[in-house]
Amino acid sequence: MPAGDGKVEVRLQTLKDLRRAEIPAVTAAAQRIWEQGLQPATIRIRRSYVRNETMKRVEDERKPLPMADRPLSARMIAPKGVALKFHLTQLFAAQCAVKPGKPWPHPYPVEPTVQSDASWAGLVAVHATYKGPGIQGASVATNKRRQLTQALKKLEGLALIRATTGPGRARQGFEMLCENGKSTAAAGIPYSVPSSSEAYLEVPREFFTNGWVHVLTMSEIAALLMWLDALKFDPTRTSDTSIIVTRVTSDTRQGFYGLGRETYETHQQLDAFQLLDVIRPEERHYDGKWEDYKQDTSDLFCHRVTPTPQGFQRKADDVVLEVLQRRDILGTWSRSPNAPVRRHERIKMRPTHKKQKA
Repeated sequence: MPAGDGKVEVRLQTLKDLRRAEIPAVTAAAQRIWEQGLQPATIRIRRSYVRNETMKRVEDERKPLPMADRPLSARMIAPKGVALKFHLTQLFAAQCAVKPGKPWPHPYPVEPTVQSDASWAGLVAVHATYKGPGIQGASVATNKRRQLTQALKKLEGLALIRATTGPGRARQGFEMLCENGKSTAAAGIPYSVPSSSEAYLEVPREFFTNGWVHVLTMSEIAALLMWLDALKFDPTRTSDTSIIVTRVTSDTRQGFYGLGRETYETHQQLDAFQLLDVIRPEERHYDGKWEDYKQDTSDLFCHRVTPTPQGFQRKADDVVLEVLQRRDILGTWSRSPNAPVRRHERIKMRPTHKKQKA
């Protein structure tokens, strides 16, 4: 994209607004409940939340899976709204409170009360600006309340929460339901922290305590969950035994993860943020296009991805702000000139007999 891209400018301004208002408070609240709780090193997420149990058939890249056929995380990708971030924060808070295999009987209220200063409103950063006086005007608090209410409706519709006082009243209180996609409006499965016998991916706790959940886009978060899942369940060893990589083919991306090409391409941002190291085949350009491309793509390799050491241990808003400013000027997603050397530059991929499509 060219320098001065409008979407980047909007995102940059939104981040600046959040840094002045919400992010310091919500990250401090997340750090506090982690320190006062069980202090899990990673947050467990059941695999079926991000990946279909069976591959769905996709005939055309331009016709993605119907919404009902996508895993739950992919159904919450939207340019506006905070449902995915809100729900991931719920999983984080629950696992700070109770051990694996246990339910969380008393989740936080949506807004702080006399009995509890901890609340969901205090843990979720929302870009809720003041519109000015008048009938259409709304305070920041009212705008935030409206966005959280919309997120609760979305989560209730996906059977990820159940209002305790009746359908549509989640703001008055709700219980969490299992994120495996098996709950329904008529029969909800109460949430419990995944036990060691279940299939789950793991998200570093710093994703929450350092604010990454608030500054990444929905597409970036969904793609990150896909990569974390693939790194755990489909890793490939390299010449350096301390480094593993993974790849996701187009069929797997669409049929299992329910993600389109645009979401997949966020690997550029995740690499620029130094959360992932992306290994591109020599014939593949930065924008994903191939040199001397032919219709027969049997000789094309996928991107390979490996996690970066301590990637999440930096303050997310500082990192993303710097990258967005550079993107706004240069028109490309790139790392700081002072960034550490990518680990994969010292490894060699072990030969494979079957090449994969991107």
